Amino acid sequence: MSNAAQNPLRLHPAPESATVELLYRIFGDVLIPLEKVREQYFRNLNEQSFVTEINSGRIQLPITTLDTSRKALKYAHIRHVASLIDIRAYKADEDMQRQQDGQRHAAPTPLTAVTTSQRQSLEHTT
Repeated sequence: MSNAAQNPLRLHPAPESATVELLYRIFGDVLIPLEKVREQYFRNLNEQSFVTEINSGRIQLPITTLDTSRKALKYAHIRHVASLIDIRAYKADEDMQRQQDGQRHAAPTPLTAVTTSQRQSLEHTT
């Protein structure tokens, strides 16, 4: 039996339970209508842009429905929304750490006092 025809399994890290609990308090259900997710967290995107960003994979949020109809309401599972939030927060922590490490390694430029007459003479020589 070959696994060549199977799609690779993509598992998101388990979200923090506090994130899931807070989302449940906000939305009141484990399935969150996609439009409510957009309104709460992606206000900068209109409905079409939001769906396009999800479909392109830029926003990694699986969409689920409870019906096979094309007109079925679209939802995001609370664990997926929580994972997305936690992953973005983790990446922000990493970015901030990289920035701080880069600033520590950069040689500080010495500050020197320059009088107005010195600045004017420097401007005329260059």
